[in-house]
Amino acid sequence: MANKKNLTAVFELMTMLSQLVFDPQMIQKTKLSKNELLILALIKDATQSSMSELAKAIGTSPAQVTRSVTSLENKKLVQRTINPQNRRIIIVTLTHQGNALFSQHEQAVQTKLQQQLINVPAADYERLNLAIEQAVAILKPTLQQNK
Repeated sequence: MANKKNLTAVFELMTMLSQLVFDPQMIQKTKLSKNELLILALIKDATQSSMSELAKAIGTSPAQVTRSVTSLENKKLVQRTINPQNRRIIIVTLTHQGNALFSQHEQAVQTKLQQQLINVPAADYERLNLAIEQAVAILKPTLQQNK
């Protein structure tokens, strides 16, 4: 059970990661909103996603996801197709341009993170990487069960 101290640390970590991933200067270069960038990340991780999966993962309304996906589609970064097994489900996939743009953003985030952590001792850096991997390994299956 999470206590108040753990919750505070989680919020602090989320804030730091958000500042890193959604740095205003880097987002300005992509010409995307935070939601659009998040959608690209989710699609890249899953290869393809349905509109309802995206809305649930982001924690926003289906209408907002539709607006964001329409914007991404107009920019030729994603494409929508109808699921052949269930025609009510719309599948969203990255285009070549979407994949390239997101890869550039990922590289920029990675570079910024490396610059931020350049003075961290190697042993602490390894401990941080291990802690992140362990947190993801523990939380991902738990969160996927709650979908």
